[in-house]
Amino acid sequence: MSPSTPPATSPGARTKSSRRGFFLRGLAVVLPAMLTVFVFVSVGQFVDRYVAGPVNQAIYAGLESNSIGWTVLGWVDIDPTDSTFLLQRQDQPESIREIWDAQGGPSKEGFGDALGKHRSSLPAFVRDLPQWGIDAENLRIAVQGRVGIWAGILIAASLILLVGYLASGFLGRALIAGTDRTLARLPLVRAVYPHAKQLVDFFLSDNEMEFDSVVAAPYPSPGIWSIGLVTGGGLPELSDDKKGEMRAVYIPSSPLPMTGYTVFIATEDLIPLDMTVEEAFRLVVSVGVLVPESQLKAGQSKALPGADKGEDGPED
Repeated sequence: MSPSTPPATSPGARTKSSRRGFFLRGLAVVLPAMLTVFVFVSVGQFVDRYVAGPVNQAIYAGLESNSIGWTVLGWVDIDPTDSTFLLQRQDQPESIREIWDAQGGPSKEGFGDALGKHRSSLPAFVRDLPQWGIDAENLRIAVQGRVGIWAGILIAASLILLVGYLASGFLGRALIAGTDRTLARLPLVRAVYPHAKQLVDFFLSDNEMEFDSVVAAPYPSPGIWSIGLVTGGGLPELSDDKKGEMRAVYIPSSPLPMTGYTVFIATEDLIPLDMTVEEAFRLVVSVGVLVPESQLKAGQSKALPGADKGEDGPED
């Protein structure tokens, strides 16, 4: 074999390389869908556990513990005084156990009248379920089955809309500003709350962040170039006679472009790039893999180096 002749690739090596290419392509197809499902499921679980769940528990407790709530339960055909919600004899309070023994149990004709007479002597508005001889667990199951989880979601959404409406007025804005200042002064809380508020304001702000252009910026040091998004003019105090005008440039981080750094660089040191903001974000998110077509040289491929070495499939 001549020294200049490359070694032949065995069929087994080609097959192994092809299988690896198929596996990577399969991951590229499946993972986006799986990540999307994961995000939506996680958001749903978060809403159910920390928003709708607590609101629903408050709704259930409010319906089960007072006369007004019992009236509402009657609209959905739930009668807490029905015998199906009775506690077992050993779990009943002493007063109801005496009625139980005297009347011979719930199956006897006079038991319901005697129990109703006893219950009429109890506090009318607030209903203490054990004192009424009612199985709170079984009643909760029935209420959950009729009311469902959507009540909590609707009420939570309504409360959020109400807070947003109140916050849009002068008094609401003043109250929120005062609350923010108070929380920002509290020990421990001030280490978390201001940053959480900034993060939420960034994603939910009505004002969209606009970028003038995409540039290559000498950051973090000369000779190293980073993708940058020009956001506006620089600070006048930073301008000088040699460098001239400064520009504010946002340097997004990979793979999360919503985090990054704001730097001020002389306009003459910036190199305008022929790409859109969306293309720049894709490039940053993909850590440099998804290069825009406008930035590809003739014959250059967007695929990773080595992707054309036997990974396109088994040879015929």
